[in-house]
Amino acid sequence: MTERAKTSARTEVGRRPTVVVYDPVPGDWSWAPEIAILATRGVDLNVPADAAASDVAIRTADAVIVTGVGRLDAKRVTSLERCVGILCYSTGTDKVDGPAAATAGIPIGNVPDYCTEEVSDHALALLLAAQRRLLPLANATAAGAWPAGDRSLTGSIRRLRGQTLGVAGAGRIGRLVARKARGFGFRTIAYDPFLSVTDDPGFPLVDRDEMFRTADAIVVCAAYTRGAPALVDREALALVKPGLILVNVARGGHVDERALAEALGDGRVAVAALDVRTLEPPDAAVDPLAGLPNVILTPHVAATSRDAIDDLHRLAAESILALLETGGRIPRAG
Repeated sequence: MTERAKTSARTEVGRRPTVVVYDPVPGDWSWAPEIAILATRGVDLNVPADAAASDVAIRTADAVIVTGVGRLDAKRVTSLERCVGILCYSTGTDKVDGPAAATAGIPIGNVPDYCTEEVSDHALALLLAAQRRLLPLANATAAGAWPAGDRSLTGSIRRLRGQTLGVAGAGRIGRLVARKARGFGFRTIAYDPFLSVTDDPGFPLVDRDEMFRTADAIVVCAAYTRGAPALVDREALALVKPGLILVNVARGGHVDERALAEALGDGRVAVAALDVRTLEPPDAAVDPLAGLPNVILTPHVAATSRDAIDDLHRLAAESILALLETGGRIPRAG
């Protein structure tokens, strides 16, 4: 048990532990599954109405759930008086100031396995849509045209089989993207600075420059550390073969969007298909990709499916209970 847990555990008798959702998901998102699961262990879930109310409630929370909406910065982390664990309601942990949490002795958890299939499926969907120019063809047809012979739309379409797909990030999602892509005939290569070898002979590791030099298409699905330099920057985009297809289902910070806009304009990148952006939602007034015809955008929904959401509710509740057990706020199950 941490010193934080030992110190605050002295006041636990007769009080139900409380988990606070920081900056809840807007709209009709239901926390009923978490409420029900936590209640079986005598734990309450507090879902404040807005960010301002969240800032007050988290101060005395036993644990905090951070959604993909707000960010628990250093100031907010240091305001936590009783917290023994922070759970990111996602696969990543970039919504929490990690150094501040480490200094405070507060562990950070995440939910890594709930959407591996969905994110890899979405990556392939974006890749195929970009390769086959589905968006401009569908839009032109919906507008009353019949662009079957329009070479400006169809002339750059290439056969998938035999193309080289570079996958940045050889974790769970990256490995699954590669396996699925090989079903379409892609040759797959991996870039991952944290690995020296992969367990898949059909997915060899290369360095970053080699991936950008040799790939016909690149899918970014690597973990992201806030403040890290962009993976897809001007230097990398200067290496690519003309006509690259770029897909990003990881985090917007991996891509220098101004450099990407330049590459889209001069043909180095044929199509960019992005589920994530540097700023979400983007500000059209300053967005370098706004209005570009060779960009496909989806609103950070790669992880979404009914099945994934069901798993997220269950796994998040189980993870927060584990943090509370480790922190001494509830007895260990069983």
